[in-house]
Amino acid sequence: MSASHRVAGSAKHNRPQATFSTPKMAILAVALLLAGVVVCDVTMETKILFRTSEFPARTNESEVSTDFNDLKVINESTCSPSTVNRSEIQYRSEHRYYATVEGMTPLPAPVFRDNHVTLCNKSDRSDLAFEYCLPISGRKDASFCAGADRMDLLTHHSKLTRCYASVLHMLLVEVYEELQVFGKHPIVVFGSLLGAVRNGSMIPFTEDTDIAYSGELNADDDLGRALVSKGYHFFFFDIWRVCVAPTHPLATLLYDPTLPITGNFAVPYLDLYATEKLNDTAWRMTGFDDTLPTNKVEPFSQVTINGLPFDTVHDPNYFLIEMYGDHYMSPKPRE
Repeated sequence: MSASHRVAGSAKHNRPQATFSTPKMAILAVALLLAGVVVCDVTMETKILFRTSEFPARTNESEVSTDFNDLKVINESTCSPSTVNRSEIQYRSEHRYYATVEGMTPLPAPVFRDNHVTLCNKSDRSDLAFEYCLPISGRKDASFCAGADRMDLLTHHSKLTRCYASVLHMLLVEVYEELQVFGKHPIVVFGSLLGAVRNGSMIPFTEDTDIAYSGELNADDDLGRALVSKGYHFFFFDIWRVCVAPTHPLATLLYDPTLPITGNFAVPYLDLYATEKLNDTAWRMTGFDDTLPTNKVEPFSQVTINGLPFDTVHDPNYFLIEMYGDHYMSPKPRE
């Protein structure tokens, strides 16, 4: 033990213990209080840092839930699909319809409610047929819809003024153009040919329009992707068919929220019929019970629908008589 320590120790016994005086007690208490605060603060910071290290995983889950598809799971009451950007669509002609569409003020996406929210999920479309078609209503009376044209769709209509045939004309032209681009040799047949021969227009009282094609089709091929990129639903249901998808650039104008999810054949749609040249004398066409003589099919002839030319079979009269009988020029009342 050093001398200094001994002196200190000796002095401590010979005088009052000043360390326990009132002023110094107060200072000691304050010091202890401050030390306690520091220790508490360090402890809390440590806990916060520890808990923060766990937080990013929960944050990521929260961020994922704000993704559009997950929002539908959180709140199934409303949603809006991601519609096609018109500026990215590759149109196949310079027709004024396309020029008008491109020049229109961008439309907001339609708002889907209740069970219609399923139409927001594009990932399901490959598993759906008519159910993924945009619910569309319209008139089918000949007196009002004679000469209906896709141009009619570019103005606001209700189900009381919109014609099914206007939507069918849009489908016919755009699908025909894509089939041409991809070498599928489209020809108008059945009801489309019948309307062309009768009046040079679409039949106003039907739900579908018809095109025949050559070759193979697949939802994942170039044609399928091109149709989807334009806002159409391309699906197989007995045969290949096309309807307007919820992503179509005109979806807001066409959508009828009062309709249920689309049932089979309950919406404007297009049928695609496969054709095959069997040999030098015969063709086969889906939807036609017998073979067609080659000289009745090719070389193709042309008809006009709403002023636009379309290829068709070489002998439309023969084809229509075989399909509808000798009096095909006279419309039959629908049952």
